[in-house]
Amino acid sequence: MGIAKILVVDDSSTQRAIYRDILEMAGYNVVDANNGKEGIVKAKSESPDVILTDISMPEMGGIEMVRRLKNDNETKYVPIICASATFQDMETKMEALLSAGAEEYFYMPQDSRELLAKIAVMLRIRKIYDELLEKNRQLKQFNDAAVGREMKMVELKEKVKELEDKLSKKK
Repeated sequence: MGIAKILVVDDSSTQRAIYRDILEMAGYNVVDANNGKEGIVKAKSESPDVILTDISMPEMGGIEMVRRLKNDNETKYVPIICASATFQDMETKMEALLSAGAEEYFYMPQDSRELLAKIAVMLRIRKIYDELLEKNRQLKQFNDAAVGREMKMVELKEKVKELEDKLSKKK
């Protein structure tokens, strides 16, 4: 996979800087966005391996951004971690995880070790997604080839039947 790219989406420049320091010190490549709208644009242009997003942001919040990314074929397999200092209730957490489709949720302030552990788990999930997509691509290729061979067999059987019919008429 090489150096993993993490997209950090947060309206707080201070929080983005904190995440950047933690993640870059751990060896990750970090790109960032100021809000959910910009997060969607960056998710598509930067192809991150994991997205870390705040929940409460102007213009478009994290939950709406997650919902849109998970409904987009281009970004639906990017694991997303939602983080919030403001929303520490179970209802918001369940909305992010179950309704919107995020893979993880945690409350801030957090221990940087917990953040790095969650990122590592999300990277494993991303690797599994990528392997599954590749296997599906190979399976489709195999299936397409098998269907092509089957169609050829049907054509050959029809030709054999035609030749048999012609032969029986000549006799």
